[in-house]
Amino acid sequence: MPVEEATLETKGSAALTGARRAAVVSLHFSPAHASHMIALARLLGELGFTVTFILDEKYLPFAGFEAAGEAVNARTLADPPRAGQFDLAVFCNSAFGNRCLAHQLRAGGASVLYIFHEPESIANLRQEGWRQIVRFPFSTLCSIAMLRVSSAVIVPSACARGLYEKHFLRYNPNVHVMPLLFEDEIGPARLQQMRGGKRFFGYVGTACKSHGFDAFVALARYAISSGSSIPFVIATRTDLTRLLRADNELSRYAREGRIEIHHGRVMSNGEIDEHSLQCFCVWNVYRRSTQSGVLPRALMAGTPVLASRTGSFPEYVREGVTGEFVDPVDSPAAILPVAEKMLAGISRYIDPCRESFLETFHYQANGNRLAAILQSACPGVLDMRVR
Repeated sequence: MPVEEATLETKGSAALTGARRAAVVSLHFSPAHASHMIALARLLGELGFTVTFILDEKYLPFAGFEAAGEAVNARTLADPPRAGQFDLAVFCNSAFGNRCLAHQLRAGGASVLYIFHEPESIANLRQEGWRQIVRFPFSTLCSIAMLRVSSAVIVPSACARGLYEKHFLRYNPNVHVMPLLFEDEIGPARLQQMRGGKRFFGYVGTACKSHGFDAFVALARYAISSGSSIPFVIATRTDLTRLLRADNELSRYAREGRIEIHHGRVMSNGEIDEHSLQCFCVWNVYRRSTQSGVLPRALMAGTPVLASRTGSFPEYVREGVTGEFVDPVDSPAAILPVAEKMLAGISRYIDPCRESFLETFHYQANGNRLAAILQSACPGVLDMRVR
């Protein structure tokens, strides 16, 4: 649905029966979620809510929150929150303190929604390494506690819904699909400036096995050693120091400027967007995924993705239009010609990618969807007719 069609018919100038307040909550710091929370707050604002962010203190230096609502440190929140302080609370990720705060907010009259990003089983994490496997049961228990106390659950894709129905439906059957929400952080003018500047094949995001980071590095090594002219870039908060010490070939290519590597710190949204703009292709050849925040950012920048047919990618990537598909087990020799074809034809992907972002992931394209979720979770909160 195009952005201009995603409007709400309201009674009068307000979408609500009275002044309403919503809390957007994240008690576990995850920098990738900041953009989603800000976009969600903007959409709630368009539905008539005044928004307060209740955040882990590490979020507070991030830019953007103050433009969408008041941001408060969760540690300083009144305990318990005052009765009637919020009508709605949306919890945006798993955290140990979620259940207690959700009970307090419900006792004060708020309806509670939970965004469940990855409703997976531990069997899907075998390739992740021991840290993720050890952490997973605690995260899952926190999520189950939230499912029990929530009025409704939001998952980011049909793939995620299928996993939810298989593993978690018994805890809360009121589940809805809404994609990850974003503002347009780039805009058409900046995109126009960069139409001729898309030259990198990029890996943007967490460097981990489930995202095929090892396969991307193998592709870069193969392409460079084979004489390909494609320049590569890695932009990740993951610290790659140990890898660069152990991998002499990769380190040499980095020193020679054949591959740019930016790593070891949290990057601003602006930095991530610039990397996406400079790429003719962004890596999404993941081994598992119920969502990808990297995908919407690439589409926002008019950049196609190279993706696997796993998880939610077949839902959101149109082959030959917004990206291309390969198999995670394909050899670098098989993947490189696909990448070179994308570089040669980059001009035909740019506009469809932008259109796909605006129609699917931009927050204004999801107004009716969120309104329907709210009507299901907390009837009477919205006084509107949804087109």
